Amino acid sequence: MRKYLLTLLALILISCSSAEPLADEVSVESSEPVTEESSTTSTSTTTTIAIEEPFALDEFGLELVEPPIEMQDQIKELMKFVEKWVGLEFTSDPEYHFYSLSDYQEYNALSYLDDFEEDYEEGEWERAVLSQNMWGLNNLSPDELLNLQVEFQRCFSAGSYNLLDKILRVPIKKNQKKLNLYEQSVVVHELVHSLQGQHFATDKWYEEMDELDDFTYYPGVVALMEAQADYVEGKWTGAFDEYDRQTFNSQIPNITCRVSLPSYFYIPAELYYNIGPLLAKEIIKNGKMEALNAALYRYINDGLNTLPTSEQIYEPEKFFTDERYEEVIINSIEVDGYTLVDEGSFGSLDLVYLMQDKIGQKNAINAAVGIGGGTWKDYEDNSGNLLMTIKITGDDQNELQEINDAFLLWADSQSRFSSSESFAGGTLYIGETNFWISKDTSSMRLVLSQDIELLNSISNQFSDF
Repeated sequence: MRKYLLTLLALILISCSSAEPLADEVSVESSEPVTEESSTTSTSTTTTIAIEEPFALDEFGLELVEPPIEMQDQIKELMKFVEKWVGLEFTSDPEYHFYSLSDYQEYNALSYLDDFEEDYEEGEWERAVLSQNMWGLNNLSPDELLNLQVEFQRCFSAGSYNLLDKILRVPIKKNQKKLNLYEQSVVVHELVHSLQGQHFATDKWYEEMDELDDFTYYPGVVALMEAQADYVEGKWTGAFDEYDRQTFNSQIPNITCRVSLPSYFYIPAELYYNIGPLLAKEIIKNGKMEALNAALYRYINDGLNTLPTSEQIYEPEKFFTDERYEEVIINSIEVDGYTLVDEGSFGSLDLVYLMQDKIGQKNAINAAVGIGGGTWKDYEDNSGNLLMTIKITGDDQNELQEINDAFLLWADSQSRFSSSESFAGGTLYIGETNFWISKDTSSMRLVLSQDIELLNSISNQFSDF
C-alpha cells in the first residue's frame, strides 16, 4: 500500500570546462561545376561548413549548456553566500549541469522512467495503481497514471539536486554570459542541497531507506532540507530592490503542465514547501541555523529512526518534544487464494494524502497530528485482486476518535459508495470498492476489498488483526 505514495517520492530535491567547443569539417560536393579559364577543363570544388559540437551530453544524450567563465565566477560568489547563511563550508566544488528549459524537462521525464524500471518489480506498479483506485484517489489505468506521473516530473521542478549522483541541475537561457536573477535564485536553492549532501550524508539515509523499503522518515527530513534551502533563497531574494524585484519577476519562465494533473499529486509538496518552512522558522528562532543543522545531522549522529516524522512537520510542538510513532502490531489474516505481498507503516502524511481532497486540508491535518502509529498489510490473489488491512492508534482516545470521524467523513463524502450498514462490529461502505471501519478503545481497523463476498467470508477475523 505504501506504493500509492511512493509514486511521488523521487531522488531529486527540486567539472565543467570553459574551453571552446570543437568544430568538425564536412566536405560537401558543389551542386554545379565551376568552369576554369581553360575551355577544356571543368572541375568541381568543395565547400567547408563548420558544425558546432555540443559542449557535453548527459547520460540520456541531452545537451548540456556550457557555463562561461563569468557564470562560473557567479556560482563561486553564490557558494559563499550559501556558506554564510547555512554556517557550513563546501568540502568540494559542487557538480552542476545546465540545460535549456526543454532539455531539462526532458531529463526529468527520462530519469523518472529510467528509475521506474528499477523501483517497481513485475506487477508492483499495477498493484500500486489499483490501491489508488480503491482509495478513491483516481480511476486511472496503470498507463494513464504513469503518463500523468511523467508529466508531473516534467513540469513541476524549477531546478533539482539528485541525492545519489549529487549533481544539481538547472535550466538556463542559452548564449548568455551570466545567470539572470531568477536563475541565480534557483542555483542558490540547489547549492544549499549540494551543501547538505556534503555534510548530512543524504545519499546514505536514502540508500538505507531504499534497502529497508521503508520511507517513513523521508517526508520529514526532506521537508527540513527544503525549508533550509527555501530560507537561504529567501535571504538572497530579500535583498532585491524594487527594480530587481520587477526584473526577477519578468525572468520567471512560464512553465505549465500540458495536461491537468490530480490535485493530490501536490500534497507531499505542500508538506515540503509550505508547511516545512513554518517549522524551520521556529527552529531557527529558538536556536538559530545551528539548531536546524543539528536536526539534519541526526542521521549521522543518532541513526535513521531519530529523523523527523511527517507528523512533527505538521505540528511543530511534536518536533520539539520529539514525539515518535508508536509500534503498532497488525496480525495477518488467513484468506483462501490470497498471499501477503507487502506491509509497512502508516504515518501522518499517508493519512493526509488519502483524505485531503475529500475532507479538506484542515480536517485531514487535524486528524493526522493525533496519530499514534499505524501499520498495514496488503494481500493479493492470482488475478491481481487486492485486499488491504490497516490498523491505526491515536495519541489518546480523543485523538483516535478524531481519526475515526475523519475516515467516516471521508467515506460519507464519496458517491462511489452506494450504501452503508453495520457489519462485523463496525460499518461497511458498499460500492465497487467495499470499505469497512471499526474502532475500539485502543485502535481502529480498516479493510478494503472489491469483493464483498470475500469480506463476508473473513469477517470473523476482523476483530483480531
